[in-house]
Parts: sequence; structure tokens; C-alpha cells
Amino acid sequence: MTTKKGTKVLTELLNIQGIKVTQRSQLQGIGIILQVESTERESHCHHCGTKSNRLPQNPRYVVKDLSGGKQPVFLEINRGQFKGKKCGKPFSEKLDFVNNRRT
Repeated sequence: MTTKKGTKVLTELLNIQGIKVTQRSQLQGIGIILQVESTERESHCHHCGTKSNRLPQNPRYVVKDLSGGKQPVFLEINRGQFKGKKCGKPFSEKLDFVNNRRT
């Protein structure tokens, strides 16, 4: 478990706009895993264009980031889910730093 001060330092080191580190763990033989989430609570629907609030379900995605010294670093992303207010269609938060294929 990482302290609040430790997550703030990791957020600053990660340096991704609108993203904060919520937890850090290290798994033997795998590497360092940083749990991150967006600081945004609203997003615009790409179907109808309306502003929407975050829904309670947030699927997690794991992407490999740069190595942290001799160990690989993975980002476990708590990606927000939304629903367009006019169209009612669900959509996921767009994260500019992750390719569409999550690589």
C-alpha cells in the first residue's frame, strides 16, 4: 500500500495530464503496478455530444508503460464509464495516453 504523499509523488513522476496514482504495488517476477484513475468526473458523449456524469461501474485495464529501472511498469487504469444523456448509449472515457488497442 502506498501513502497519500507517495501517490502524489508518483502522480508527479508519471506526469500524465488528468491522471492520478491511487496505489502502487510490486509483484515479484512481474514488476511495478501503478493503479491510476482520471481526475475528470464528466465526459462528452461521442454519439450525441451531451455532457455526462460518471457511472458507478469502472472496468480496469492494464497497459504496459516504460520500464522503471530493471523492472517493467504497468498501469492499471480505472477507466470511467458514462452514458449519453440524449442518446442513452454507454461509452468509455477516452484516454489520450492509451492506444485504442491498449498497448
